[in-house]
Amino acid sequence: MQIRESTLDDLAHVHAVCDASARARWTSEMIAPRSDRVVLVAVTQGEVVGVAKTHLHPHPDGGAPAGHYLGGVVVAPGFRRRGVGSALTRARLEWIWSRASTAYYFTNEHNTASIRMHETLGFGFRPVVRSSKIRGVTADDGRSGLILFEASR
Repeated sequence: MQIRESTLDDLAHVHAVCDASARARWTSEMIAPRSDRVVLVAVTQGEVVGVAKTHLHPHPDGGAPAGHYLGGVVVAPGFRRRGVGSALTRARLEWIWSRASTAYYFTNEHNTASIRMHETLGFGFRPVVRSSKIRGVTADDGRSGLILFEASR
């Protein structure tokens, strides 16, 4: 598997991963190269099988601090539980660590797969805030809570 930065040429492949995963399609603006974030794709045998991004939030928002955040990860169904999400997360963290000493991410309190991966695969994330809304995002239309996690290099 190769992990590399996305290009606009990857958009149709990213759409295919999103469609197969029943997730909203990422737009060209979401994958376009920018200096304040990275968008990565996982490629196996020439096929894009996963995509992941980071976000830079330059200002605090309520209980959410300013900083670099891991954003969404989408892995094609046939490639889940095979290390694609972990490889994309590791590569995004390396990108963040080259710019900052702390990384953040948040997830739905019921997303046990994400929580386990970030806490137990050596990424070192620990929960720091529980809230019904983080950075304008709610979970399950406000019926579930969100957990903000932090990791330090």
